[in-house]
Amino acid sequence: MGVILLEKKWHLPDEARQAEGESSLTRSLLFARGIRSNEEISKFLSRQPNDWHDPFLMNDMQPAVDRICQAVTSAEKILICGDYDADGVTSTAILMSFLRKVRANVDYVIPDRVSEGYGISEPLTSRIEAHQPKLLITVDCGVANEDAVLRLMEEGLDVIVTDHHEVKDSLPPALAVIDCKRKDNTYPFIHLCGAGVALKVVAACCTKLTGRVEMEEWKNYIDIAAIGTIADVVSITGENRTIVKEGLRLLARTNRPGIRALFAIVRQNASNPSAPISSTEIAFQIAPKINACGRLGDASRAVELLLTTDTKRAQELAEELNRENTRRQELEQAVLEEAVAKIESDRQMIEQLKNNSMPIVVAGDNWHVGILGIVANRLVNRYQRSAIVFTKDPGEKAADGSSRAILKGSCRTAGDFPILECLKYCGDAVWQYGGHKRAAGVSVSEDQFEEFQKRVSAFAKERKETHADDDLQFIEVDRKLLPSELTLESAEEILGLEPFGEGNREPVFLLSGLKITQTKVCGATGRHLKMTLACKDEETGEIKSLDAIAFGQGEWVDMFVPGSMIDALVELGVHSWNGNDSLSLQVIDMHFMPIGKTIWDTPQVLENLYRNKLPLRQVAMIGKCKEEELLPNGEEMGILYRYLKENCTSEANMCDMHLLARLLTGKFKKPLHAFKISRAMDIFREAGLLDLLRLNDERICFSLLSVQDKVKLEDTKTYRALYGTSGQKQES
Repeated sequence: MGVILLEKKWHLPDEARQAEGESSLTRSLLFARGIRSNEEISKFLSRQPNDWHDPFLMNDMQPAVDRICQAVTSAEKILICGDYDADGVTSTAILMSFLRKVRANVDYVIPDRVSEGYGISEPLTSRIEAHQPKLLITVDCGVANEDAVLRLMEEGLDVIVTDHHEVKDSLPPALAVIDCKRKDNTYPFIHLCGAGVALKVVAACCTKLTGRVEMEEWKNYIDIAAIGTIADVVSITGENRTIVKEGLRLLARTNRPGIRALFAIVRQNASNPSAPISSTEIAFQIAPKINACGRLGDASRAVELLLTTDTKRAQELAEELNRENTRRQELEQAVLEEAVAKIESDRQMIEQLKNNSMPIVVAGDNWHVGILGIVANRLVNRYQRSAIVFTKDPGEKAADGSSRAILKGSCRTAGDFPILECLKYCGDAVWQYGGHKRAAGVSVSEDQFEEFQKRVSAFAKERKETHADDDLQFIEVDRKLLPSELTLESAEEILGLEPFGEGNREPVFLLSGLKITQTKVCGATGRHLKMTLACKDEETGEIKSLDAIAFGQGEWVDMFVPGSMIDALVELGVHSWNGNDSLSLQVIDMHFMPIGKTIWDTPQVLENLYRNKLPLRQVAMIGKCKEEELLPNGEEMGILYRYLKENCTSEANMCDMHLLARLLTGKFKKPLHAFKISRAMDIFREAGLLDLLRLNDERICFSLLSVQDKVKLEDTKTYRALYGTSGQKQES
């Protein structure tokens, strides 16, 4: 894959700036999150939150509970229809566990992601009917399956839909539809995931089945609901915060063999295997393993893991899920590399990147549908813009019943790009779509794919006029941090805000005026960058030395050289070793501070003037430098070309010029600023050494060309214009 060297945007909201005057770090962070009264703060920080709402406030809860209880007492066959992701798996496990507890006649089905797709599809409908249930309860799906629900109801099957996805213009004609996204919603919290909704259904049933179960029985499933809530990336506020906080407490002492086996695998090489369970560990270690089996095969294995009471079987299933996750990672990397190759070899697609609102749209023939969303997310991180990734599904029939191939896609967004608005704008070029603000699924018939691309492009073109800068990926910053606040006590104070997740992200702080004093790579393959940073306390004048680590940034060790002045985004943590705690500092991102020279601080200004035909002498005057300082000499052009040949051999490489300048200057100890590099690149392009596309005055995309013979740089138009005929002969 090509070299991608792009500076990320940072966003410090006005609320965060206003919060800096608050009396404590915790209060300032809560202020920025909109939690401001003493009552709200006390409630948020409570160790035993009790933010539970009456489940009967949900629309249709009463008829749903009445029908479920009737089926239980009459021993009617109940079938649960779940989804194949972690939220659907945990939702299914919650209802299955409870209904088994009350001695119901119950079973479940989970659709196969590849052959049956999401929700109540036609193939899944046949499998549902084969079970011959009297009552079907959907969890984490169903609200978009109006036709399928109608068919089942007409055939005499009672259907209860429980879901949390966006509701379209009309509800499915089910006996009950429990979804807080209904337009007529009466429930005070709308951000429950599928597992959260399932938990509320169980809580409501407990009030009606007192002869079979304790009233508080529903609380025994909060641990499973917490996993689903974290995995589905819903807002960890309000009732969800209560679910997660209480769920993590229960998970720490869980007796469920499957969960214990999964944690044993996750922590087998951990430095502190007895550390408290965190939402981060669930999100990045547990949830991916539960998701993996549904992405690549049969998700019912994950349901069985959560339901089994057999320790040996739990161990077998946990190991199987772990193997599936490893296979998923390998498959994901292979598809990502294919997708990147398609994108970076397509000149038209690269050209479209000039529009910041334009999503990446890429399709492959045999990419596994289960990993499209992960690949889309990786593309968002790579190109800092929204991405839609498709795979051809030749077995799927189009809406008219024909055998036309269907492209199934997964969307992930960057910045504020409104993906659902975009898909709606595409109109009849889309077969079906649905999802959330940040993620969506979409299907397009193959013969409409080109039209779909045109309409996405048209939407992006319209949006560019007013929102282009909003649609690039950015990092949300909570507040600036003073050197005096960089203490173990501050890190421990932040732990009081856990659990972290969507709506209550782990705090990211801005540290300004840092000097890099030492760097080295670490990790088995040198992936990480270990740094020593010096910062000055403006009040006391004291210089504080800080150890920090930037995960995954080891390849840029030559760019962030000792002596560089930077602003950094950091997360504070507590490092425990041999019973001692210390401050841990993780660097999320870095920006170079201005050094007071235009050619280094704002090279895009000089580039713009040059491209608008301003004479070099005047460009130098505005840059407050000599003309010769703007031009690369022969040695510098040689250094640049050798670096490109050694490191940038892929189809396309994308760089922000000031970062490339910092990298080359740090590596070769030569003052190769962006204006020099741009002039050398112009010369190389005219000499046939590379293909170059300027996305703007700062960002370029280029690829090296195969050259058999020596070329004379002095024969190029740019070389003659800059150096005249007296310049030294250059060959490459």
